[in-house]
Amino acid sequence: MHSQSPNPKAASSAPPKTGAQPVSIRNIYEHLGELRGLAQLVVYLADQIEDTDKRLDMATDPTQMAFLNRVLSMYTQELEIRHQGLSSQISSICKQVSTRARPSASRINRF
Repeated sequence: MHSQSPNPKAASSAPPKTGAQPVSIRNIYEHLGELRGLAQLVVYLADQIEDTDKRLDMATDPTQMAFLNRVLSMYTQELEIRHQGLSSQISSICKQVSTRARPSASRINRF
């Protein structure tokens, strides 16, 4: 009975696959998790840029304006870096998914 416990879990989470497919699926899921994290960071940076820009519009003190300009510059530089990483991740994931999807599509077309 102990050897049967892992089999129902594997069967309930996904249909049986060859040895290479679960690894590729896990890689895709890991990359999707990284993509979600990057996307959340991009949204956070966009929110911070918007907030800082509004504060800059209301600022009257030259020292505060200089500080906010520096913060705004820092956020926009970081956003540019993360945007490039996000684009790269999306491209990589799309390639992985399309590579994995091709065999399934050909099997469907045979029936």
